[in-house]
Amino acid sequence: MGTGLKRNRSRGGQALVMATVSLFLMMGVMSLAVDLGWGYLRRDVAQTAADAAASAVIKAAVTSSPSSQSCGSNNVWCGTPAGTATSCPTTAPTSPVTSFDYGCMLAAANGFTPNGSSRTVTIQANTTSPAPAVPGTTVTYWATVKISENATPFFGSPTGGSLLSSTAVSTAAITSPATAVHGPCLYLLATSGAALTVGNGAHVTTSSCGIYVNSSASNAITVIGATITSSSVKVVGGVSLSNGGTISPTPVTGVSAVADPFSTLPSQTAAGSCNSGNFGTWQATPYTPAPGTYCGMNVSNGVSAVLSTGIYIINGGTFSVAGGSTVTASGVMIYLTNGATVSIANGANVTMSAETSGTYEGILFYQDRSLTSPGSSSFSGGATMHLSGSLYFPHASLYFDNGNNAQTEAIIASSIDFQGGATLNQATSQSQTGLVVSTPAVTSIIE
Repeated sequence: MGTGLKRNRSRGGQALVMATVSLFLMMGVMSLAVDLGWGYLRRDVAQTAADAAASAVIKAAVTSSPSSQSCGSNNVWCGTPAGTATSCPTTAPTSPVTSFDYGCMLAAANGFTPNGSSRTVTIQANTTSPAPAVPGTTVTYWATVKISENATPFFGSPTGGSLLSSTAVSTAAITSPATAVHGPCLYLLATSGAALTVGNGAHVTTSSCGIYVNSSASNAITVIGATITSSSVKVVGGVSLSNGGTISPTPVTGVSAVADPFSTLPSQTAAGSCNSGNFGTWQATPYTPAPGTYCGMNVSNGVSAVLSTGIYIINGGTFSVAGGSTVTASGVMIYLTNGATVSIANGANVTMSAETSGTYEGILFYQDRSLTSPGSSSFSGGATMHLSGSLYFPHASLYFDNGNNAQTEAIIASSIDFQGGATLNQATSQSQTGLVVSTPAVTSIIE
C-alpha cells in the first residue's frame, strides 16, 4: 500500500512538471505567433502608407503642372540635388504646397510620422527615366517613398531587442504625360436653317481641327461656288453643294447635336455707369483705353487704339473698328452685353489676343448668352484680322464678307455666313482657344 501510494505521487509530480513545461512552450509559441502577426500587420500598414504617399507626390505634381513636370517649377519637388532621399518632418504639413509636402501629409494620415530612430519616412523624386529599380519603364516623373519602422513586440524578444523591424518601399510615376486634344474650330449651334453658309468664292480652312453643325435642316451646310477644307466636318442635318462648291473631307451627316462648349463660362456684370468709347478724333499717338465698362467702343477716322490687358465690357452699342483704323490688344476679353455687337470693316487692321490664364483664358469676344436674340455681328470690308482666341456668340449670326482676310482660332456662334471672297484661316497656334481638351496624365504605382 505504501509503495503504491508513493508511486502515484511520483507520477502526479511528473505530470505537473510536464504540464507546466507544456504550458510555457504553448505560451511561447502563442506569443511568437502574436508578435509575428503584429509584425506582418505593421508591414502591410506601412506598405499601404508608402503607396498612398508615393501616389500623393505624383498626383500633386500632375495637378500643379499638368502638361509637363520640371524640378523646382510649379511646386514640382525633386529634392536637392534631384533624386536625393529626404526625410519627412516630425510634424506633418497641414498646408501642403510642394509635391513633397503632399507625400509627407499622406504618410502621416496613414499613421506614419517620423519618430526618431524608431520610424523614418523618406521621399525621393526626379524627372529621370526609367525610374530607379524599375528598369524598362518610361516615365516623366517618379517618386519613391520608403518607410522603416522598429515596432515594439507585445511579448518581447528573447534577446531583449526588437524582432519587428520592417521596411516598405513604393514607387509611383507618371507613365504617360497629359496631352492636349483640340476640339472643332467651328461650332454652329443653330438647330434649324442654313447654319454654315460659304459662297461667292469664299474659303474656310480649318485643316487641323473640325467643324460641327447642329442644324437638322437639309441645307444645314450650304456651299455655293466656294470651298471648305477641314480635318473633319460633322452635321446633324444635310449638305447643299452648288456652282462647284466643295467640302473636304466629305461631311458626316446625321450625327447627334453637340453641346455649347462654353455653357458654364461665367458672365460679367456691367458697372452702373460707363465710359465713353468714342475714339474718332484724329491724334498722332494711339488712344490707350483701360479695362472697364464702355457705352460702345468706336475706333474710326484712321486713328489707332492700343487696349491694355484686361476685361472690357461693352454695355450696349457696338465694338466698331472702321475707316482704315487700327486696334491692337494683348491679353484682353471683350464682353458684349445689353445688345452690344461687333463691326470690323472698311480696311481696318485688327490684331488682338485673348487672356492666357484665368477664367477667360482663350476667350477673345464673348457675347452675353442671356441675349437670346441679339443682333448680328460683322467682320467684313477687306479687314485684315489676326484674332488669337475664340469668338463666342452663342445666339448670334456672324458675317465674314467682302474680301475679308481673317485669321482666328475658334468660333462658336448660332450661324456664320462667309461671302464675297472672305477667307478664314485657322491660326497656326491653337494654344489659346479655350477649347483644348486635356487627356489626363496616366499615373500608377510601378514598384
